[in-house]
Amino acid sequence: MTDESIQQRVNTGIPGLDEMLNGGFFNGTTNVVSGESGTGKTIFGSQFLYDGAMKGEKTMCIITSEESKSIVKEMKTSFGWDFDELVEKGLLTFVDITDPSLRLQKSVEIAPSELIKSFKKLVESKIEEVKPDRIFIDSIEALFLAIESNYKLRTLIDDVFGVFRKHNVTSVISVGALFGLDTMVEYGADSVIKLGRIMAGNNLQRSVYVMKMRGSATSNEVRVLSISDNGMAVLKQSPYLE
Repeated sequence: MTDESIQQRVNTGIPGLDEMLNGGFFNGTTNVVSGESGTGKTIFGSQFLYDGAMKGEKTMCIITSEESKSIVKEMKTSFGWDFDELVEKGLLTFVDITDPSLRLQKSVEIAPSELIKSFKKLVESKIEEVKPDRIFIDSIEALFLAIESNYKLRTLIDDVFGVFRKHNVTSVISVGALFGLDTMVEYGADSVIKLGRIMAGNNLQRSVYVMKMRGSATSNEVRVLSISDNGMAVLKQSPYLE
């Protein structure tokens, strides 16, 4: 990564979050959004892509646990974001588990690490073909759950992250809280944003905070994360009752 790319910031597309990150993600970095199921990780990554596409940037959505049509439908019905139209305009490319090369690999008994290597090769070829500015990987834990050795897991995570850094793509990668896998994924990231839910009196509040960001000062506050018809936004208020 060059000094110039390190200084350049990329807007997250989520109102209020860039302020917490002191200006957004660094260009060409790998950024993890982490949290339990239902905390908004898919919306986070989709909004990041939508913001880029609306600015004319090329974006890529890599899905490991379902077909792309699920996200397309969810974002259209929830927020009115027409991902099909972005695909037609060449601003969004999907890579998902329905890709023929991955289906072929899953149809035979092979080691999980070999499947990950196949996935990595597929993703790298797609990146070289499309040359995206932004990438979102949804539910990366689906790739790594079968890896039993922590050493091998650490190496494979670094290998996948290295693909994005090599091509200077700004990426957002979501990971769920399963069997401590999130900790391993977070360790290799340039930044980690934690999404959660907090009981405040009788109310259930969504929350967000920046756990780490290499090379940058960040806000140390936990703030309210709001999801409305317009998408996701970070509010200035704390989710905790005063």
